[in-house]
Amino acid sequence: MAIYVPQISGYEPFYIQRDGDASATNILSAYGVIIKDSGYPMNRKAKTPYNNDWKDRSGDDEWNNVINYEAFNYTFVCALFARNMNGDSAARQELKDGVRAFQNFIKNGEFKFYSAYTKFGFQRVRIEEFHDPGEAGFRTFGNAARVIFSFTVKVNDPVTDMVLSNNQIIEA
Repeated sequence: MAIYVPQISGYEPFYIQRDGDASATNILSAYGVIIKDSGYPMNRKAKTPYNNDWKDRSGDDEWNNVINYEAFNYTFVCALFARNMNGDSAARQELKDGVRAFQNFIKNGEFKFYSAYTKFGFQRVRIEEFHDPGEAGFRTFGNAARVIFSFTVKVNDPVTDMVLSNNQIIEA
């Protein structure tokens, strides 16, 4: 598949670094994948600490003075574009191949990610569900075609801040 990277003014890249990879991958330049909507939960939910509510006393006793945050699900809406030079069916197949290549890239193990736009990054992330775009996700227009798909990840470490440094995603 020939990767088509559309020129989008002001678009900031999104990086994924799988466990064992020496450097982070810019998914736009490597796979042509654009993050359209990240749905980042700005208010992470804190876990309820262990406590006991005594009937003969007001209030409750808590035995945890450190705030822990719950792991959360995070759904990305993505787009992949192709030049429609050989007709609709060829472009559609090219887009299907591109979605499959990206799915294979993220399907196993844990990884880290970092958004240059939101400046948020997380570690201990794993894929939870990859949503097949189906036929409704494909569109052709003019001399181009595009597919919109989404995937959901589970962030198992919502506390540690990650940054991009020297093409690696590391702790802040």
